Amino acid sequence: MKSKSCCWILICIGLMGCQANEDSLSDYIEQVTLQARKEIVPRQPIVPFEAFLYVNTNAREPFDLPREAVIQNQPKAKKDCWQPALRKQKDPLESFALSQLKFKGVMSNGKSTSALIQTPEGKLAYVAKGQYIGINHGKVYEVTKQYLLIKETLPDGLGCWNQRSIKLALK
Repeated sequence: MKSKSCCWILICIGLMGCQANEDSLSDYIEQVTLQARKEIVPRQPIVPFEAFLYVNTNAREPFDLPREAVIQNQPKAKKDCWQPALRKQKDPLESFALSQLKFKGVMSNGKSTSALIQTPEGKLAYVAKGQYIGINHGKVYEVTKQYLLIKETLPDGLGCWNQRSIKLALK
């Protein structure tokens, strides 16, 4: 019996703690909507697009820069700079980029050492010191057991040429 009375007392205390909010729900909604309203800025008027009919004339193309602007933006070409010697005859390996060629081996006869190069087509060719290889005027400067040293001649875009050394490693 005592447990029943304790249970009823706890229920009554719990119900006393739950008091309903006496504010009107419609007043609360009105207050929230008033706070949420913002001023709406009207849009800019839409300007109608006016199409331009292009008629091909002797004038320049519409997307090309004027000739004066193109000339002004071009770097000045250097007049006195190193130029490679022109050669008429090309070696067969000069038609391939160095990245396409593979250094496959070394052969020596006691006096000279030559390298065995594989083309992208799978053919093998011999290259010795002094021969040209690659599309950038590459000249073989050294043949060792580990690598092939090539000096390439590259244009700089202003009429001059620069040299760089490339090593093809044995694969």
